Amino acid sequence: DRKIVARENGRLVASLKAAQALGGTPVVFLHYPPLYKGYRCEEILQLLEKYEVRRCFYGHLHGPSHKLAMEGLWDGVEYRLVSADFLEFKPFSVIP
Repeated sequence: DRKIVARENGRLVASLKAAQALGGTPVVFLHYPPLYKGYRCEEILQLLEKYEVRRCFYGHLHGPSHKLAMEGLWDGVEYRLVSADFLEFKPFSVIP
């Protein structure tokens, strides 16, 4: 849905600008994956590139849809699915 993507894109831009002002490399946490098997949200992916994001964590994929997850390094960004059921309800440290 274009309206949802535009809203989320705007929120992400505001967050990335605030992070940029603090210095360092931003880390992004999203509900919906910007990239999974059969789908690419170009608007979000372009922002990750523009703001030099190197790590992106996302959820939303549950149960059978886990197989759609794209994890690992894609175009210079490390992606990780962190939905609770995927992690078997065990905490995952996002601090390297």
